[in-house]
Amino acid sequence: MAMSFQYGHFGTGFNRAMPPPEALRFRDFVQTRGEPITVVRLTETGEDPYGQPAYSETSHTEKAFVERSGREEITQPGTVKLGSLRLFVKRWAAIGEDGHEVEVDGVRYHITALTRTTAYIKVEAERKAS
Repeated sequence: MAMSFQYGHFGTGFNRAMPPPEALRFRDFVQTRGEPITVVRLTETGEDPYGQPAYSETSHTEKAFVERSGREEITQPGTVKLGSLRLFVKRWAAIGEDGHEVEVDGVRYHITALTRTTAYIKVEAERKAS
């Protein structure tokens, strides 16, 4: 589930006005040392002429720490580039597992898992076939 609010924008009934100190330290560190990534939100808008879902996209930029791993496989039709990412973003980043993808260095990745900690969100992603 993506969150579209920032800490401190809470009204009556919320018990936390600020994130924990480790989340604030991580935010400061990722803002100065992280690299920009693009978070893409996909919204289904209908079907294409072949009956496949059609999507519209909206995107925004986040700062993240990025761990890359890539490889190539040679298959019958040709060479396929494979790769995976592990991203670390601030705890309140607007990112989700369903309906979201990430783009890093011009390459699109499908999000496979999110893990929330007290300091950050760890995002696991696999390279999409191009």
